[in-house]
Amino acid sequence: MCPYHAASYSVVTGVAENAPGRDGLETYEVVEEKGRFFAVVPEALQKKKQLPMAKRDPKDNRNFVIIGGGIAGLNAAETLRFSGYTGKITMINAEKLLPYDRTMLTKQLATGKAEDLVLRDKEWFKEADIEVLHDKVYSIHTDKKKLALERGQALDYDKLLIATGGSVRKS
Repeated sequence: MCPYHAASYSVVTGVAENAPGRDGLETYEVVEEKGRFFAVVPEALQKKKQLPMAKRDPKDNRNFVIIGGGIAGLNAAETLRFSGYTGKITMINAEKLLPYDRTMLTKQLATGKAEDLVLRDKEWFKEADIEVLHDKVYSIHTDKKKLALERGQALDYDKLLIATGGSVRKS
């Protein structure tokens, strides 16, 4: 379990089981000798293990739209690819940054900048074939499965997830 985020991982497979785990962890063989258990650990340790992702299939015309560019939206997009989804994935993020670790901002207030806490870089999004649009949603038309963005772009969707999180209430 991660002490910062409480993400948890399988001790058998290393796969992240509870959010906000990003990558899996390497697992090692365990041997038993005279009632004691030992992990067989190589000298060079890997800190993370990228899970296999499905590739985008150009023939798959489905579009899964995720409104929200935080950890929940990112986890949803990753889970779709890790689970074999080959359709288009579009994330709509109101911020100009890629998804970043907001919880770490509070732990690194003196030195932390959101740009330094990006959870996945541009190359990862390119490899996963996940499109990130930096815009806000103006309207959603569930009867037509369409939404409009503030800058005027219209999007069709097959599935829609609203994962916008919360906003600070200022009094």
